[in-house]
Amino acid sequence: MHPRLRFVALAGLAVVLAVVVTACGSDDATSGGETAQPAATAAPAQPGATAAPSTRQPAETAQLGNGRHPVIVKQVNVAGRTVTFDLIQWFEGEAAAKAAAEDGEESPPPNDYYTRNVNPRLRTLPIAADARFTLTRLTLGQGGNAALGVQVDLAKVAANGRGHLFWATVHDGRVLRLEEQYTP
Repeated sequence: MHPRLRFVALAGLAVVLAVVVTACGSDDATSGGETAQPAATAAPAQPGATAAPSTRQPAETAQLGNGRHPVIVKQVNVAGRTVTFDLIQWFEGEAAAKAAAEDGEESPPPNDYYTRNVNPRLRTLPIAADARFTLTRLTLGQGGNAALGVQVDLAKVAANGRGHLFWATVHDGRVLRLEEQYTP
């Protein structure tokens, strides 16, 4: 097998395993490989559209259920140890193809994953003192396996992670982990 295909297969397997583990242990997971936003905050999906930055609601401190959630990091306050993010939905495989088709996007989607952002609400959560952070080697400009997560400090996430897709592990309203998701 070509090394690049092996890498893509392994990365896909890792994501699938992460989704399975999340679905087994999170109240926010739903069937079909997606992670749902809380019903009270979800807005109806609009095909192919996300809110423009000018329509974003102000960030607010908000509880988020325990578990692992796909988020887009918007701001990191290193001194205050908080992260502001946009909670999104992540789909893989058949669920990705179905969601993309529902949104009028290419189906099946490239690279077998699809994200959906159905509401503009930004959330701010405190970061645990012992939280762990990873950025991909691609983001850090390192050679080798671009998808490999490299442990970094919060300042490095603040400098390099804005606008990137992460998996936020939350417990009791605090972020325990921020792990950047490699997206080819």
